[in-house]
Amino acid sequence: MRSSLVQMTRAPRSVRRAAGRWRDRSGNVAIITALLMPVLMGTAGFAMDYGYTAYVKLKLDKAAEAAVIAAVSQSAATAGGGYSNISWLQSYGSDIFLGNTAQLSVGAVTSNLTVTSTGLNAVTATLTYSATIPALFSGIIGIPSFAVNGTASAKASGITYINYYILVDISQSMGIGATATDMASLYNRVVAYKNGTEDEPGCVFGCHVITGNQSYTNEYLAHSISPFITLRIDAAVSAIQSIISAAQNAAGTNHNIKIGLYTMSGNPVSGTLLTTVSVPSSDYTSLSSLASSIGLGNNDTAGDGDSDFVDQLSQFNALLPSNGSGASGTSPLNYVFIITDGMIDTVGSGCTWGHCTGAFSPAYCSGLKAKSTAVGVIYTTYLPIYNNNNQADGYDIQYATLAEPYVGDIPTNLASCATSKPISYYFEAVDGPAITTSMLALFERSQNAATLTQ
Repeated sequence: MRSSLVQMTRAPRSVRRAAGRWRDRSGNVAIITALLMPVLMGTAGFAMDYGYTAYVKLKLDKAAEAAVIAAVSQSAATAGGGYSNISWLQSYGSDIFLGNTAQLSVGAVTSNLTVTSTGLNAVTATLTYSATIPALFSGIIGIPSFAVNGTASAKASGITYINYYILVDISQSMGIGATATDMASLYNRVVAYKNGTEDEPGCVFGCHVITGNQSYTNEYLAHSISPFITLRIDAAVSAIQSIISAAQNAAGTNHNIKIGLYTMSGNPVSGTLLTTVSVPSSDYTSLSSLASSIGLGNNDTAGDGDSDFVDQLSQFNALLPSNGSGASGTSPLNYVFIITDGMIDTVGSGCTWGHCTGAFSPAYCSGLKAKSTAVGVIYTTYLPIYNNNNQADGYDIQYATLAEPYVGDIPTNLASCATSKPISYYFEAVDGPAITTSMLALFERSQNAATLTQ
């Protein structure tokens, strides 16, 4: 019994053997831990250094982003005189980067900021950097520093300030019907009201002012008697109002688009050949109202000499400021749009019936091109006028004598007046609706060139 009890309370030999092995291993663990301590400390230090490096890189990335955004900002462009001043924009952005990184615990930092023009007032800025960040603890495992690099880009189409100068020919030849239907309706109304001339009972050409036994102007007959007959001048006014509306939509709250309105016609004796309806303005409601008041000019009893483009465009060029950069309201881009039928009519001795006529010369536009981004021209086609409004009866004598010899040169000359590169700013409008279509096309082309931010 005793021997059995002893056997029951004594641990088995296998257990005793295992316990001895564990006592041996505990000593080994202490040794291993002591040996690995530098490695463990190095690893912990590396983790801390890596975390700090990530923090510094985040700061560098944010500084790079701030720098490129600043380089393409409207304020930088305004301060530097426009988005074309690339060196200024690069220097401006680089200073921002250096200022934001000056307080960081960073070794050598190198950076390069480049600005590239991608269009009118459209630029892209790219900054690349590299830096060395000293290690605090990782030197234990042979890593004295960390190298980081990054890049950031930004692009902008800055607000472009534009002044549109619209010159509309309001000479008496703009008083014909806007369409073939309007021309026929006007002819018939002139006949009905016995307001023609002896040789042309339904006179619609060269009969815009009251002469002889006439009682009305054709403009009065077209507008003051129902139904309303649309004349070329009415279509021109409608086109002007369409560009005013388009400008208002494009500018939004920026009011960076202004429109000036001018009429070409007047009394050659008084010298009033160019009239300012409105200087450049962004009061679009007022502009539309002023445009609606535009009508035919020079309603004197002679009606001659009201298309003296040499003097009219010379007067306008004298008041047109130099073209700007578009970067600010004080330095807007200039766009000049002309609506005309392109027929010269001046006063001179020896001219038929007092009218010295000819085709518009492209030389008249050289001064305008020098002071504007583009010159746009809408040619209101000089349509043939027939006797009794019937082609079979031949040309009206006044049209045949005064206009027909020159009309073939007008389209080519006006196209040469308009800016042609990189895209043409010339349109021919055969009727009233086409004038509006052409005006909106001119506006769209200028807007695309300017890359406006709305």
